[in-house]
Amino acid sequence: MKLEDLHAVVAGSAIGGAATALLLARAGARVTVLEKVAHPRAVGAGIAIAENGLAVLESLGLLPAIERAGRLLDAPRIVSAAGRTLFAPPAARIMMVRRSALHGILLDALAAEPRIECRFGVEVTRASRDGIVTTSTGELAADLVVAADGVHSQIRTTGEFGARVRDRGIAYLRFLVDAEVATGVEAWTSAGIFGAFPVPDGTYVYASAGSRATRDAIAARDLDALRAAWSRAYPPAAPAFAALESFDALLVDRVTRVDCARWFDGRVALLGDAAHAMPPNLGQGANSALVDAAVLLDELRTADELAGALRAYQARRQGAVRWVATSAARLGAIAELTNPLARFLRDRLLMPLANTFAGDPTARVLQEPIPALRAIGRA
Repeated sequence: MKLEDLHAVVAGSAIGGAATALLLARAGARVTVLEKVAHPRAVGAGIAIAENGLAVLESLGLLPAIERAGRLLDAPRIVSAAGRTLFAPPAARIMMVRRSALHGILLDALAAEPRIECRFGVEVTRASRDGIVTTSTGELAADLVVAADGVHSQIRTTGEFGARVRDRGIAYLRFLVDAEVATGVEAWTSAGIFGAFPVPDGTYVYASAGSRATRDAIAARDLDALRAAWSRAYPPAAPAFAALESFDALLVDRVTRVDCARWFDGRVALLGDAAHAMPPNLGQGANSALVDAAVLLDELRTADELAGALRAYQARRQGAVRWVATSAARLGAIAELTNPLARFLRDRLLMPLANTFAGDPTARVLQEPIPALRAIGRA
């Protein structure tokens, strides 16, 4: 395809949408970004950018800015509540960044790109398969519509994608504190999962609400009860919760799984959580969206026409990302065990066997070769 003749509308300016817009524009396309949030910079808690996501961002020339805004870490060990190592992952680099900092870097890059027009405070209500996008301010036509509008995608609900959306029933907490209280490990405890990792000028913390005590505390918005529950289950978590100033500083999300039979409908393509929202246990949600963006551009470049490019995009991404989502769900089911006997059997029998006999799944988790991802954006 001749991308210089393509007008793409990208719904959503979060990580996947912003990266898609930048990749398409730098390849010659004209891009309109529609974002329902009027001022989207100061959102979210933290994010771990894995090697596949870093490769895409590096291809866009954004790595120096991200390195200044983040902390480069080794993939963390997984430990029991008593500190016993359950799993030590293969060597891999992960960049821990405040989500607002990463989003700011991407938004600045969008603003600097002359082939991109950003319209903030504009909500997309539907997109027809012939590329007509209906918004809160009117309609516009596109050769390609990319639905990067998240797990609750409005575009997905108005198209023929065969979507299956499932609430996994688990709440996750995320928050930032301006204190150095990182544990540097992920702990599987009687209250759920806990991790605390350094970011510039503070610590990014995440935890699952796996016990009745933590669930009740969240339902009651009782920060003292939440602190007490985590202090009992995993004392190293106490400093992080002590540094939390108010319950309102917590982001509480329920884990949602999205699987789509089709990733495109006419001129409309799904990307990121709109296509494949997954449990967070492998840290591949946003990273998979970045891989989506790179692969979409790669297939658009090499195909003769749009339909062929979108078929190839779906074929290349659907199976790979479904394996990651299913693996993340299975890992989450093991990690979030709270029954004492089940945890004992997991920690003393299952995890030692897995460490002994399981192969290295890194390549499948990352989904695409890292050199190939770097090359796509640079081409």
